[in-house]
Amino acid sequence: MDAVRAQSDSAHDHWRRGVRREAWSSFLLASEEVTAQAIGMLNGRTSGDDALGAARRDLKRAFVVLELEGPLAVIEAAVELVACCEETVSLANEDGFGARAWRNFYSALDDERRAIARGEQLAAPVHDAWTALAQLQHALQSLREAHTSVVLSPTHARPGTMAALSSYTPPPDALMADPHIAHGALSRCYDSAVACLQASLGMPPREVEVLMRDTMDDGRIAMLDLMDGEYTRLDTARREFLVATRQVLDGELPTSATSRPRRM
Repeated sequence: MDAVRAQSDSAHDHWRRGVRREAWSSFLLASEEVTAQAIGMLNGRTSGDDALGAARRDLKRAFVVLELEGPLAVIEAAVELVACCEETVSLANEDGFGARAWRNFYSALDDERRAIARGEQLAAPVHDAWTALAQLQHALQSLREAHTSVVLSPTHARPGTMAALSSYTPPPDALMADPHIAHGALSRCYDSAVACLQASLGMPPREVEVLMRDTMDDGRIAMLDLMDGEYTRLDTARREFLVATRQVLDGELPTSATSRPRRM
C-alpha cells in the first residue's frame, strides 16, 4: 500500500507541476506579447490597436488561470508584471500617434535623401523642414539658457548675452541686441518650420502640431526617458516573476516515499 501511495503521490506531483508550468509559461508569453505590441506602437511601426487589445485580453485570461493555480508568491510577482505591462500600454496609447508621426517624417527624409543621391529629384523639402525644426529647437534652447543666465546669475550676467543667440538663428537675423529682437527671430523660426511642414510637405495639421510641440518642449526626449524607466521596471518585474516560479518548481520536485509522511 505504501508503494502504491508513493507512486500515486509522485504522479500527482508531476501532474500538478506540469499544470503550473503551463499556466505560468502562458502568462509570461502573454505578457511578452502585450509589451511587444505596445513597444511597436511607441516606435511608430504600427497602429497596433486591434492586436494590442487582443494581447491584453489574452493576458487577462492567462492571469486568471495563474491565480487559480497559485501559489501566493507567484501571484504577487505576476501582479507586478501586469502593472508594468499596463504602464507600457498606457504610454503607447498616449504617445502612439506622436511616435508614428515622427517615424513617418524620418522615413520621408530617408526616402528623399536616397532620391537625391540617385538624381531623381533636386529639391529637398523634407530636409528643409528638418532644418527648420532644428533651427527652432536651437533658438529656443539658446533663449532658455540666456534667460537662466540673466535670472539666476544677475551679478555674473554679461552684456550682449542675447546677442549670442544670433548663432542659432537663420540669416538674415543679425545680432540680437535685446529680448524683443530675439522674440522676433524666434517667431520667424517658428513660422518657417510650420510653413515647411504644412505648405511644402502638405502634412496633416495634427501631425504638424505633434512635431512642433515636441520640438519646442523636448517632448520626444522626455518620452524616451520615461520609456527607459518603464523598460527597466518591466525587466525587473519579469526577472522577479521567473525567480518566483523557479523557486516553487524547485520545491515541488517529487519526493520519495521515505521522506513523505504516510497518509492515515
